[in-house]
Amino acid sequence: MRKRPFWLQLLVYLWVSPVTLLCLPLALLAKWTGGGYAIHSGVVEIWGGWVGQRLDSGIPILGAVNAVTVGHLVAGISQLHLDSSRVHERVHVEQFERWGVLFPLVYLLAGWRVHRRGGSFYWDNPYEIEARARAAVAKVGQGRVC
Repeated sequence: MRKRPFWLQLLVYLWVSPVTLLCLPLALLAKWTGGGYAIHSGVVEIWGGWVGQRLDSGIPILGAVNAVTVGHLVAGISQLHLDSSRVHERVHVEQFERWGVLFPLVYLLAGWRVHRRGGSFYWDNPYEIEARARAAVAKVGQGRVC
């Protein structure tokens, strides 16, 4: 993500804050059940404990996932899962920043649309395609010597 002026970044956090705040108690739940949380590059990351177990066993619509983004919060099965999916999940953070509180609805509608046409709700969702593509580019870029 590119650096924004402070006032603009504050507006972006406010724009997304209702969905972030909705899931923020998961940080304490993870901590109380053996997991943890930290802030990494302006995003609350939660891992392990009950939250990680729930992600591993499956969540509604998506099933089992390594990590999931809600606003400026990313929950993962473990710290390792968060590390390996960070670029992908940061794309979703940017998508939340673009759409704000509307993003969950926009995401669901996009998935429903592709599913209705015979595609996969998750794999063919344009927001997931964007996240996978940008994560793949970042992975290739890591192998370069400058």
